[in-house]
Parts: sequence; structure tokens; C-alpha cells
Amino acid sequence: MPRISRHGDRCKTGHLCSRTAPVLASQRSVFANGRRILVRGNRVKPHKIRRGIRCIPHKAKLSGSSRSVFVQGIGVGRKGDRADFGAMIGASLNVSAG
Repeated sequence: MPRISRHGDRCKTGHLCSRTAPVLASQRSVFANGRRILVRGNRVKPHKIRRGIRCIPHKAKLSGSSRSVFVQGIGVGRKGDRADFGAMIGASLNVSAG
């Protein structure tokens, strides 16, 4: 069962300029290990992507989530769920969700 991802846990972005970035939890009612749990649609902190030879600012969201565990009716984010062009890599060590 995948581990729950929380506010500030990092994702792999799938980009060369900023390979990882933290995801910011929007909900404020459910916590794991004292940190807010991520839900589908939460924002990845602005980071950089390559356009030609330059790195430019980029925004993204957590687009993957659980299909069976919800916070305020929205699927919770877990390690391995899709975020930007990569996936969540940071998560609780002892809280999981199907």
C-alpha cells in the first residue's frame, strides 16, 4: 500500500532544470505526522523547466491520487502518484492509503 504524501514532501518533476520540487497542501483539516495531507490538484511549488537553452519558471499540480481514500471528497496523494511530468517521491514513513 503506498505511503501518504504530505505538505512539503517532494516530487520528481520530470524536468532537467529543477529535478524535484515540494508540493503544497491546500486542505487544512487532515494530518499525517503533524503535516497536512496532500490531495489531487494541490500545487507543486513553482520550479524551472528547460525551453531551448534557457530554464524558465513553471507551475504544475498533483494529478494522481487514491481512488479509495479521500479528504474532503478529494483523493489523497501518495508516493508514486503523478505530479507534474514525474511522481511523488516524498511520503510519511508510517501512514499508508490504498
